[in-house]
Amino acid sequence: MDDRIRQRIEEIKQRGVNINVGDIFSKSWEIFSGIALYAILAIVITFAISFMINFFLGLIISAPTMVINDSSDLNEVFAEASSPLAWVSNIVSIVVAAALAPITVSILTMAKKFNKHQNPDFSDLFVHYKDGKFGVIFTTYLAVQFLGFIGILLCIVPGFIFYVTSILAIPFVLFTSFTTTEAIKSSVSILFKNFGSAFVFCLACFGVAILGVLACGVGLLVAMPLIYIATYVLYETVIGTEDNEQSEIDQIGTDIYKDNPYMK
Repeated sequence: MDDRIRQRIEEIKQRGVNINVGDIFSKSWEIFSGIALYAILAIVITFAISFMINFFLGLIISAPTMVINDSSDLNEVFAEASSPLAWVSNIVSIVVAAALAPITVSILTMAKKFNKHQNPDFSDLFVHYKDGKFGVIFTTYLAVQFLGFIGILLCIVPGFIFYVTSILAIPFVLFTSFTTTEAIKSSVSILFKNFGSAFVFCLACFGVAILGVLACGVGLLVAMPLIYIATYVLYETVIGTEDNEQSEIDQIGTDIYKDNPYMK
C-alpha cells in the first residue's frame, strides 16, 4: 500500500491535484452527520482532560496578569510571560495536547470507517492507544508544533507556510506506515505544490472555527470535529485510501448490514 502512496505522491509533485474546497466540506458535513455523537465526544473528552491538567498546573505556575495600566505593567507582563516557569507551563501544555492527540485524531479514523460503509463505535475513540500508532502520532504532533514555532520565529512567513503545508502529516501517519519524518515531508511536498488550494482549505477551516466561536462557543463542538473530518476528506481526495476498502462480500456480517432487512 505504501508503495502506491509514494507513487501517488510523486505524481502529485509533478502534475499537481485538483482540490475543490466546497466539495470537501459538503462531503465532510455528510460524514459528520453520521458520526456526530462520537466526534463531539472526542472533543469533549480531550477538552475535559486538558482543562483539568492545565488547571492543576495553573495552581503551581501562576499566569501573568492581563490588567495593564501603564508601561511598567506591560514590562511586568512581558517578564512573567518570558519567565522559565511560563515556558515550562507552555511546554507541558503542548506535551499534554500531544498525549491527547490520539483521541482527537480518532475522528479521522471514524470518518474513514463511515466513508467506507462501516459503523464507528465508542472504542474507536481510544483505538490509537492500542494499535501501535500512539508513538508516531505523539512525535508528529510535537514535530509539527516545534517546526512551525521555529518558522514563526524566522520572520513569521516560513512558519505560516509550514503550518499550511503540514496539515496532511497526521493523516499520513494514521493511514500508512510512514514515520514522522516521512509523513511531514510528504505533506509539505505535495501541498507546497498546491499551496493555493491548501491555503483556501485552511482559510475555510479558520472560518468554520470562527463561526463556532460566534455561536456562544458551543458551536466549537461542531466546528472542531468538522475541521478534523475535512482534513480526512482532503487526504482522501488527494491520496485516497481505496486499498483499505472492503469488498461487498467482506462487509457481509459487519454492522452496516445489521439493519438491512434484505441481508437477513
